[in-house]
Amino acid sequence: MSLENAPLKHLCAVFALLPLLGTPAHAGSVTDTVTGAFETIVIDATKAASKATAAAKNALSDEKQKTKRRKTGAEKDDTLPDAAGKDAGAKPDADKKPATATGTAPDTHEPAENAAGDAKPDDPKSDKKDDAAAKKPAIPTEWPAVDVELAKARCTQLLKGVDAVTIPEPPFRKGDCGTMAPVRLISIGKTPEISFSPPPVITCDMVVALTKWMKEEVQPAAKKHLGSEVIRVESMSDYSCRMAYGRVGNKLSEHGKANALDIRGFITRKGAQAIVLTDWGMNKRDVAKEIAKAAAAKAAIANAAAEKAAAEKAEAAELAAKSGTTGTSLPRKTLVEGVPPKKTDLAIPAAITKEEPATGGKKIDRKAKQGKQKTPETVAALPSADGSGDAVAPPPKTPSGRFLHDIHASACRIFGTTLGPEANEAHRNHFHVDMAERKFKKICD
Repeated sequence: MSLENAPLKHLCAVFALLPLLGTPAHAGSVTDTVTGAFETIVIDATKAASKATAAAKNALSDEKQKTKRRKTGAEKDDTLPDAAGKDAGAKPDADKKPATATGTAPDTHEPAENAAGDAKPDDPKSDKKDDAAAKKPAIPTEWPAVDVELAKARCTQLLKGVDAVTIPEPPFRKGDCGTMAPVRLISIGKTPEISFSPPPVITCDMVVALTKWMKEEVQPAAKKHLGSEVIRVESMSDYSCRMAYGRVGNKLSEHGKANALDIRGFITRKGAQAIVLTDWGMNKRDVAKEIAKAAAAKAAIANAAAEKAAAEKAEAAELAAKSGTTGTSLPRKTLVEGVPPKKTDLAIPAAITKEEPATGGKKIDRKAKQGKQKTPETVAALPSADGSGDAVAPPPKTPSGRFLHDIHASACRIFGTTLGPEANEAHRNHFHVDMAERKFKKICD
Protein backbone atom coordinates (compact mmCIF):
# COMPACT_ATOMS: atom_id res chain seq x y z
CA MET A 1 0.00 0.00 0.00
CA SER A 2 1.31 3.57 -0.81
CA LEU A 3 0.44 7.07 0.30
CA GLU A 4 -1.61 7.58 -2.86
CA ASN A 5 -4.00 4.87 -1.70
CA ALA A 6 -4.26 6.26 1.89
CA PRO A 7 -7.72 7.47 3.07
CA LEU A 8 -8.28 11.26 2.66
CA LYS A 9 -10.81 11.71 5.41
CA HIS A 10 -8.23 13.49 7.60
CA LEU A 11 -7.30 16.06 4.91
CA CYS A 12 -10.91 16.67 4.05
CA ALA A 13 -11.66 17.40 7.70
CA VAL A 14 -8.77 19.94 7.94
CA PHE A 15 -9.69 21.84 4.81
CA ALA A 16 -13.28 22.00 5.94
CA LEU A 17 -12.22 23.99 9.07
CA LEU A 18 -10.19 26.63 7.16
CA PRO A 19 -13.16 28.99 6.37
CA LEU A 20 -14.06 29.10 10.07
CA LEU A 21 -10.62 30.51 10.96
CA GLY A 22 -11.06 34.04 9.67
CA THR A 23 -8.62 36.07 11.88
CA PRO A 24 -4.87 36.16 11.27
CA ALA A 25 -4.25 35.60 14.90
CA HIS A 26 -5.07 31.96 14.41
CA ALA A 27 -2.73 31.45 11.44
CA GLY A 28 -0.04 29.77 13.50
CA SER A 29 -2.42 27.42 15.19
CA VAL A 30 -3.97 26.52 11.86
CA THR A 31 -0.56 25.71 10.40
CA ASP A 32 0.28 23.53 13.35
CA THR A 33 -3.05 21.76 13.07
CA VAL A 34 -2.59 21.03 9.35
CA THR A 35 0.97 19.80 9.90
CA GLY A 36 -0.12 17.48 12.68
CA ALA A 37 -2.97 16.11 10.64
CA PHE A 38 -0.66 15.45 7.65
CA GLU A 39 1.83 13.65 9.87
CA THR A 40 -0.97 11.49 11.24
CA ILE A 41 -2.00 10.57 7.67
CA VAL A 42 1.56 9.61 6.74
CA ILE A 43 1.92 7.46 9.85
CA ASP A 44 -1.42 5.66 9.16
CA ALA A 45 -0.47 5.04 5.55
CA THR A 46 2.89 3.58 6.55
CA LYS A 47 1.26 1.25 9.05
CA ALA A 48 -1.30 0.10 6.49
CA ALA A 49 1.44 -0.63 3.96
CA SER A 50 3.37 -2.65 6.54
CA LYS A 51 0.29 -4.70 7.39
CA ALA A 52 -0.42 -5.43 3.71
CA THR A 53 3.17 -6.51 3.13
CA ALA A 54 3.05 -8.85 6.14
CA ALA A 55 -0.26 -10.34 4.97
CA ALA A 56 1.15 -10.95 1.47
CA LYS A 57 4.22 -12.69 2.92
CA ASN A 58 2.04 -14.91 5.12
CA ALA A 59 -0.16 -15.84 2.18
CA LEU A 60 2.84 -16.70 0.03
CA SER A 61 4.31 -18.80 2.82
CA ASP A 62 1.04 -20.77 3.19
CA GLU A 63 0.82 -21.36 -0.54
CA LYS A 64 4.42 -22.54 -0.61
CA GLN A 65 3.70 -25.12 2.09
CA LYS A 66 0.65 -26.39 0.22
CA THR A 67 2.63 -26.74 -3.01
CA LYS A 68 5.33 -28.76 -1.21
CA ARG A 69 2.72 -31.12 0.20
CA ARG A 70 1.12 -31.68 -3.20
CA LYS A 71 4.30 -32.45 -5.08
CA THR A 72 5.67 -36.03 -4.89
CA GLY A 73 8.99 -35.43 -6.58
CA ALA A 74 12.17 -34.05 -5.07
CA GLU A 75 12.18 -30.82 -7.05
CA LYS A 76 13.53 -27.70 -5.36
CA ASP A 77 11.13 -24.86 -4.69
CA ASP A 78 11.75 -21.67 -6.59
CA THR A 79 12.52 -18.54 -4.59
CA LEU A 80 9.39 -16.48 -4.00
CA PRO A 81 9.53 -12.76 -4.73
CA ASP A 82 9.13 -10.25 -1.90
CA ALA A 83 6.39 -7.62 -1.60
CA ALA A 84 8.19 -5.12 -3.86
CA GLY A 85 8.47 -7.69 -6.67
CA LYS A 86 12.24 -8.27 -6.17
CA ASP A 87 13.98 -11.60 -5.80
CA ALA A 88 15.24 -12.55 -2.34
CA GLY A 89 18.66 -13.46 -3.67
CA ALA A 90 18.36 -15.62 -6.79
CA LYS A 91 17.61 -14.65 -10.37
CA PRO A 92 13.92 -14.78 -11.30
CA ASP A 93 12.75 -17.87 -13.19
CA ALA A 94 11.84 -17.02 -16.74
CA ASP A 95 9.06 -19.64 -16.78
CA LYS A 96 7.29 -18.22 -13.72
CA LYS A 97 5.26 -15.10 -13.13
CA PRO A 98 5.87 -12.89 -10.07
CA ALA A 99 3.49 -13.24 -7.16
CA THR A 100 0.84 -10.57 -6.62
CA ALA A 101 -0.20 -8.88 -3.42
CA THR A 102 -3.24 -11.17 -3.17
CA GLY A 103 -1.01 -14.13 -2.28
CA THR A 104 -1.78 -16.38 -5.31
CA ALA A 105 0.80 -18.97 -6.29
CA PRO A 106 2.95 -18.18 -9.33
CA ASP A 107 1.77 -19.86 -12.58
CA THR A 108 4.05 -22.48 -14.16
CA HIS A 109 4.05 -24.28 -17.51
CA GLU A 110 3.97 -27.68 -15.77
CA PRO A 111 0.55 -28.53 -14.30
CA ALA A 112 0.56 -29.78 -10.73
CA GLU A 113 -0.48 -33.34 -9.91
CA ASN A 114 -3.84 -33.92 -8.34
CA ALA A 115 -4.33 -35.27 -4.86
CA ALA A 116 -5.18 -38.76 -6.14
CA GLY A 117 -1.64 -39.25 -7.43
CA ASP A 118 -2.46 -39.60 -11.13
CA ALA A 119 0.36 -40.10 -13.61
CA LYS A 120 2.06 -37.02 -14.99
CA PRO A 121 1.06 -35.90 -18.48
CA ASP A 122 4.61 -36.41 -19.72
CA ASP A 123 4.58 -40.11 -18.78
CA PRO A 124 5.09 -42.05 -22.06
CA LYS A 125 2.98 -45.00 -20.90
CA SER A 126 0.09 -42.71 -20.07
CA ASP A 127 0.43 -41.01 -23.45
CA LYS A 128 0.34 -44.38 -25.28
CA LYS A 129 -2.77 -45.45 -23.42
CA ASP A 130 -4.49 -42.16 -24.18
CA ASP A 131 -3.55 -42.43 -27.87
CA ALA A 132 -4.81 -46.01 -28.08
CA ALA A 133 -8.09 -45.04 -26.44
CA ALA A 134 -8.45 -42.12 -28.82
CA LYS A 135 -7.68 -44.20 -31.94
CA LYS A 136 -10.01 -47.10 -31.02
CA PRO A 137 -13.36 -46.41 -32.72
CA ALA A 138 -16.54 -46.76 -30.76
CA ILE A 139 -18.86 -49.64 -31.75
CA PRO A 140 -22.11 -48.18 -33.10
CA THR A 141 -25.21 -49.40 -31.30
CA GLU A 142 -27.95 -47.51 -33.15
CA TRP A 143 -29.11 -47.14 -36.74
CA PRO A 144 -29.86 -43.74 -38.31
CA ALA A 145 -33.46 -42.77 -37.61
CA VAL A 146 -34.20 -42.08 -41.29
CA ASP A 147 -32.93 -45.52 -42.35
CA VAL A 148 -35.02 -47.20 -39.66
CA GLU A 149 -38.21 -45.52 -40.85
CA LEU A 150 -37.51 -46.48 -44.46
CA ALA A 151 -36.80 -50.10 -43.47
CA LYS A 152 -40.03 -50.34 -41.48
CA ALA A 153 -42.03 -48.93 -44.36
CA ARG A 154 -40.44 -51.45 -46.74
CA CYS A 155 -41.18 -54.32 -44.34
CA THR A 156 -44.83 -53.30 -44.10
CA GLN A 157 -45.08 -53.28 -47.88
CA LEU A 158 -43.43 -56.72 -48.19
CA LEU A 159 -45.79 -58.39 -45.71
CA LYS A 160 -48.96 -57.13 -47.38
CA GLY A 161 -50.89 -60.16 -48.57
CA VAL A 162 -48.47 -62.62 -46.94
CA ASP A 163 -50.31 -65.24 -44.89
CA ALA A 164 -48.06 -65.07 -41.82
CA VAL A 165 -48.41 -63.91 -38.22
CA THR A 166 -45.52 -61.65 -37.17
CA ILE A 167 -44.76 -59.28 -34.29
CA PRO A 168 -42.62 -56.19 -34.98
CA GLU A 169 -39.46 -56.01 -32.88
CA PRO A 170 -37.40 -52.86 -32.07
CA PRO A 171 -34.29 -52.34 -34.20
CA PHE A 172 -31.00 -53.51 -32.70
CA ARG A 173 -27.36 -53.08 -33.67
CA LYS A 174 -23.88 -54.13 -32.54
CA GLY A 175 -21.34 -52.86 -35.03
CA ASP A 176 -22.15 -54.54 -38.35
CA CYS A 177 -24.57 -56.97 -36.70
CA GLY A 178 -28.27 -56.35 -36.30
CA THR A 179 -31.17 -55.19 -38.46
CA MET A 180 -33.36 -52.10 -38.70
CA ALA A 181 -36.79 -53.73 -39.03
CA PRO A 182 -36.84 -57.21 -37.42
CA VAL A 183 -40.01 -59.23 -36.81
CA ARG A 184 -40.79 -62.30 -34.73
CA LEU A 185 -42.37 -65.05 -36.85
CA ILE A 186 -45.18 -66.84 -35.01
CA SER A 187 -46.85 -68.93 -37.73
CA ILE A 188 -47.47 -69.35 -41.47
CA GLY A 189 -50.77 -70.31 -43.15
CA LYS A 190 -54.20 -71.04 -41.73
CA THR A 191 -55.43 -74.44 -42.92
CA PRO A 192 -53.32 -75.80 -41.42
CA GLU A 193 -51.36 -73.25 -39.46
CA ILE A 194 -47.62 -73.95 -39.28
CA SER A 195 -46.20 -72.73 -35.99
CA PHE A 196 -42.52 -72.11 -35.31
CA SER A 197 -41.05 -73.33 -32.02
CA PRO A 198 -39.45 -71.22 -30.73
CA PRO A 199 -40.58 -68.19 -32.81
CA PRO A 200 -37.48 -66.84 -34.60
CA VAL A 201 -36.48 -63.18 -34.99
CA ILE A 202 -35.78 -62.65 -38.69
CA THR A 203 -36.12 -60.08 -41.48
CA CYS A 204 -39.27 -59.53 -43.54
CA ASP A 205 -37.48 -60.94 -46.61
CA MET A 206 -37.01 -64.23 -44.75
CA VAL A 207 -40.71 -64.28 -43.81
CA VAL A 208 -41.73 -63.95 -47.46
CA ALA A 209 -39.31 -66.70 -48.57
CA LEU A 210 -40.34 -69.08 -45.78
CA THR A 211 -44.03 -68.57 -46.57
CA LYS A 212 -43.46 -69.45 -50.23
CA TRP A 213 -41.37 -72.51 -49.33
CA MET A 214 -43.89 -73.86 -46.81
CA LYS A 215 -46.95 -73.44 -49.03
CA GLU A 216 -45.52 -74.44 -52.40
CA GLU A 217 -42.96 -77.11 -51.48
CA VAL A 218 -43.05 -78.37 -47.89
CA GLN A 219 -46.78 -79.09 -47.58
CA PRO A 220 -47.09 -81.00 -50.89
CA ALA A 221 -44.01 -83.07 -50.03
CA ALA A 222 -45.39 -83.82 -46.56
CA LYS A 223 -48.68 -85.10 -48.03
CA LYS A 224 -46.76 -87.23 -50.55
CA HIS A 225 -44.24 -88.88 -48.24
CA LEU A 226 -45.69 -88.54 -44.73
CA GLY A 227 -49.42 -88.68 -45.43
CA SER A 228 -50.25 -85.48 -43.56
CA GLU A 229 -49.52 -81.74 -43.52
CA VAL A 230 -46.83 -80.13 -41.41
CA ILE A 231 -48.15 -78.17 -38.43
CA ARG A 232 -44.90 -77.32 -36.59
CA VAL A 233 -41.35 -76.41 -37.51
CA GLU A 234 -38.61 -76.99 -34.92
CA SER A 235 -36.21 -74.04 -35.24
CA MET A 236 -32.70 -74.00 -33.78
CA SER A 237 -30.99 -70.64 -34.35
CA ASP A 238 -32.03 -67.26 -35.73
CA TYR A 239 -30.09 -64.05 -34.92
CA SER A 240 -26.53 -64.53 -33.73
CA CYS A 241 -23.69 -62.00 -34.18
CA ARG A 242 -21.00 -64.34 -35.50
CA MET A 243 -18.80 -64.99 -38.52
CA ALA A 244 -19.76 -67.41 -41.27
CA TYR A 245 -18.65 -71.02 -40.77
CA GLY A 246 -15.64 -71.83 -42.95
CA ARG A 247 -16.01 -68.63 -45.01
CA VAL A 248 -12.79 -67.24 -46.53
CA GLY A 249 -11.97 -63.76 -45.25
CA ASN A 250 -13.87 -64.19 -42.00
CA LYS A 251 -17.05 -62.58 -43.34
CA LEU A 252 -20.13 -61.89 -41.28
CA SER A 253 -22.71 -64.68 -41.21
CA GLU A 254 -26.26 -64.00 -42.37
CA HIS A 255 -27.26 -64.96 -38.83
CA GLY A 256 -25.58 -61.72 -37.74
CA LYS A 257 -28.08 -59.82 -39.92
CA ALA A 258 -31.13 -61.79 -38.71
CA ASN A 259 -31.38 -62.97 -42.32
CA ALA A 260 -31.05 -66.73 -41.71
CA LEU A 261 -32.80 -69.59 -39.94
CA ASP A 262 -31.67 -73.06 -38.81
CA ILE A 263 -34.31 -75.83 -38.79
CA ARG A 264 -33.85 -79.15 -37.01
CA GLY A 265 -37.11 -80.92 -37.94
CA PHE A 266 -40.80 -81.00 -38.91
CA ILE A 267 -43.89 -82.48 -37.24
CA THR A 268 -47.10 -83.39 -39.08
CA ARG A 269 -50.74 -83.28 -38.04
CA LYS A 270 -50.71 -87.05 -37.40
CA GLY A 271 -47.61 -86.86 -35.22
CA ALA A 272 -45.07 -88.09 -37.77
CA GLN A 273 -41.62 -86.53 -37.41
CA ALA A 274 -38.87 -85.78 -39.87
CA ILE A 275 -35.71 -84.96 -37.92
CA VAL A 276 -32.64 -83.99 -39.95
CA LEU A 277 -30.12 -85.70 -37.66
CA THR A 278 -31.83 -89.11 -37.53
CA ASP A 279 -33.87 -89.32 -40.76
CA TRP A 280 -31.62 -87.86 -43.45
CA GLY A 281 -29.68 -91.09 -43.96
CA MET A 282 -26.10 -91.56 -45.08
CA ASN A 283 -24.21 -88.60 -46.50
CA LYS A 284 -21.08 -88.50 -48.67
CA ARG A 285 -18.77 -88.45 -45.65
CA ASP A 286 -20.41 -91.57 -44.26
CA VAL A 287 -20.02 -93.31 -47.62
CA ALA A 288 -16.36 -92.35 -47.81
CA LYS A 289 -15.84 -93.87 -44.38
CA GLU A 290 -17.51 -97.10 -45.50
CA ILE A 291 -15.31 -97.27 -48.59
CA ALA A 292 -12.19 -96.70 -46.50
CA LYS A 293 -13.33 -99.35 -44.06
CA ALA A 294 -13.89 -101.89 -46.85
CA ALA A 295 -10.52 -101.10 -48.40
CA ALA A 296 -8.84 -101.62 -45.04
CA ALA A 297 -10.58 -104.99 -44.61
CA LYS A 298 -9.51 -106.07 -48.10
CA ALA A 299 -5.93 -105.07 -47.40
CA ALA A 300 -6.00 -107.01 -44.15
CA ILE A 301 -7.19 -110.15 -45.95
CA ALA A 302 -4.48 -109.76 -48.61
CA ASN A 303 -1.83 -109.34 -45.93
CA ALA A 304 -3.03 -112.43 -44.10
CA ALA A 305 -2.91 -114.48 -47.31
CA ALA A 306 0.57 -113.21 -48.11
CA GLU A 307 1.78 -114.09 -44.63
CA LYS A 308 0.28 -117.58 -44.92
CA ALA A 309 1.94 -118.18 -48.30
CA ALA A 310 5.28 -116.99 -46.96
CA ALA A 311 4.96 -119.34 -43.99
CA GLU A 312 4.17 -122.31 -46.21
CA LYS A 313 7.10 -121.51 -48.47
CA ALA A 314 9.44 -121.26 -45.52
CA GLU A 315 8.19 -124.58 -44.18
CA ALA A 316 8.74 -126.31 -47.55
CA ALA A 317 12.25 -124.89 -47.79
CA GLU A 318 13.01 -126.18 -44.30
CA LEU A 319 11.80 -129.68 -45.16
CA ALA A 320 13.84 -129.69 -48.37
CA ALA A 321 16.94 -128.65 -46.46
CA LYS A 322 16.45 -131.45 -43.94
CA SER A 323 16.03 -134.14 -46.64
CA GLY A 324 19.21 -132.98 -48.44
CA THR A 325 21.38 -133.14 -45.34
CA THR A 326 20.30 -136.60 -44.05
CA GLY A 327 20.36 -138.41 -47.44
CA THR A 328 16.81 -139.75 -47.04
CA SER A 329 14.05 -138.96 -49.45
CA LEU A 330 10.53 -137.89 -48.62
CA PRO A 331 7.99 -140.71 -48.26
CA ARG A 332 6.04 -141.55 -51.38
CA LYS A 333 2.30 -140.74 -51.54
CA THR A 334 1.51 -144.10 -53.24
CA LEU A 335 1.68 -147.63 -51.90
CA VAL A 336 2.99 -149.16 -55.13
CA GLU A 337 6.71 -149.03 -55.44
CA GLY A 338 8.07 -147.77 -58.71
CA VAL A 339 4.86 -146.00 -59.74
CA PRO A 340 5.40 -142.22 -59.87
CA PRO A 341 2.81 -140.01 -58.16
CA LYS A 342 0.23 -138.14 -60.23
CA LYS A 343 1.10 -134.59 -61.30
CA THR A 344 -1.03 -131.81 -59.90
CA ASP A 345 -1.52 -128.32 -61.35
CA LEU A 346 -0.51 -126.01 -58.55
CA ALA A 347 -1.99 -122.99 -60.39
CA ILE A 348 -5.54 -124.25 -59.77
CA PRO A 349 -6.82 -123.61 -56.23
CA ALA A 350 -7.70 -126.75 -54.31
CA ALA A 351 -11.03 -125.26 -53.34
CA ILE A 352 -12.27 -125.32 -56.96
CA THR A 353 -13.95 -128.75 -57.48
CA LYS A 354 -16.50 -127.90 -60.15
CA GLU A 355 -15.88 -129.84 -63.37
CA GLU A 356 -15.38 -127.87 -66.54
CA PRO A 357 -17.89 -128.39 -69.31
CA ALA A 358 -16.97 -130.09 -72.56
CA THR A 359 -15.32 -127.78 -75.01
CA GLY A 360 -15.48 -129.82 -78.18
CA GLY A 361 -11.75 -129.90 -78.57
CA LYS A 362 -11.31 -126.13 -78.25
CA LYS A 363 -8.56 -124.77 -76.07
CA ILE A 364 -9.73 -122.84 -73.04
CA ASP A 365 -7.91 -119.82 -71.79
CA ARG A 366 -7.91 -120.63 -68.10
CA LYS A 367 -6.76 -117.14 -66.99
CA ALA A 368 -9.53 -115.42 -68.98
CA LYS A 369 -12.05 -117.84 -67.55
CA GLN A 370 -10.90 -117.08 -64.01
CA GLY A 371 -11.17 -113.32 -64.67
CA LYS A 372 -14.77 -113.70 -65.83
CA GLN A 373 -15.67 -115.76 -62.81
CA LYS A 374 -14.44 -113.09 -60.36
CA THR A 375 -17.39 -111.21 -58.85
CA PRO A 376 -17.10 -107.46 -58.00
CA GLU A 377 -16.78 -106.52 -54.37
CA THR A 378 -19.99 -105.21 -52.80
CA VAL A 379 -19.85 -102.64 -50.05
CA ALA A 380 -22.42 -100.40 -48.36
CA ALA A 381 -21.09 -97.32 -50.16
CA LEU A 382 -21.68 -96.34 -53.77
CA PRO A 383 -18.95 -94.98 -56.05
CA SER A 384 -19.43 -91.76 -57.97
CA ALA A 385 -21.47 -91.91 -61.16
CA ASP A 386 -18.92 -89.95 -63.20
CA GLY A 387 -15.98 -92.09 -62.13
CA SER A 388 -14.21 -89.23 -60.37
CA GLY A 389 -13.69 -91.27 -57.24
CA ASP A 390 -15.86 -89.16 -54.93
CA ALA A 391 -18.39 -91.06 -52.88
CA VAL A 392 -22.09 -90.70 -53.61
CA ALA A 393 -24.65 -91.15 -50.86
CA PRO A 394 -27.31 -93.81 -51.48
CA PRO A 395 -30.93 -92.70 -51.84
CA PRO A 396 -32.96 -92.49 -48.60
CA LYS A 397 -34.84 -95.61 -47.58
CA THR A 398 -37.51 -94.13 -45.26
CA PRO A 399 -40.46 -91.79 -46.01
CA SER A 400 -39.05 -89.18 -43.62
CA GLY A 401 -35.70 -89.31 -45.39
CA ARG A 402 -37.30 -88.91 -48.83
CA PHE A 403 -39.33 -85.95 -47.51
CA LEU A 404 -36.21 -84.21 -46.16
CA HIS A 405 -34.29 -84.74 -49.42
CA ASP A 406 -37.17 -83.31 -51.47
CA ILE A 407 -37.67 -80.14 -49.44
CA HIS A 408 -33.89 -79.55 -49.27
CA ALA A 409 -33.75 -79.60 -53.07
CA SER A 410 -36.71 -77.23 -53.33
CA ALA A 411 -35.17 -74.82 -50.80
CA CYS A 412 -32.18 -74.44 -53.11
CA ARG A 413 -34.50 -72.84 -55.68
CA ILE A 414 -35.90 -70.26 -53.24
CA PHE A 415 -33.17 -69.22 -50.80
CA GLY A 416 -29.78 -67.72 -51.51
CA THR A 417 -28.05 -70.37 -49.37
CA THR A 418 -29.24 -73.86 -48.44
CA LEU A 419 -27.02 -76.11 -46.33
CA GLY A 420 -27.71 -79.53 -44.88
CA PRO A 421 -25.98 -82.76 -43.80
CA GLU A 422 -24.11 -82.99 -47.13
CA ALA A 423 -22.42 -79.60 -46.60
CA ASN A 424 -20.20 -80.38 -43.60
CA GLU A 425 -20.27 -81.96 -40.17
CA ALA A 426 -21.50 -78.74 -38.53
CA HIS A 427 -24.79 -79.00 -40.51
CA ARG A 428 -25.40 -82.71 -39.95
CA ASN A 429 -28.31 -82.01 -37.60
CA HIS A 430 -30.14 -79.10 -39.31
CA PHE A 431 -31.02 -77.19 -42.45
CA HIS A 432 -29.60 -73.68 -42.85
CA VAL A 433 -31.50 -71.29 -45.15
CA ASP A 434 -30.83 -67.58 -45.70
CA MET A 435 -31.55 -64.77 -48.16
CA ALA A 436 -27.94 -63.79 -48.96
CA GLU A 437 -27.56 -62.08 -52.32
CA ARG A 438 -25.48 -64.15 -54.75
CA LYS A 439 -23.80 -62.64 -57.81
CA PHE A 440 -23.56 -65.82 -59.88
CA LYS A 441 -25.48 -68.80 -58.47
CA LYS A 442 -27.04 -69.93 -55.24
CA ILE A 443 -25.24 -72.18 -52.78
CA CYS A 444 -26.87 -75.60 -52.34
CA ASP A 445 -25.12 -78.29 -50.25
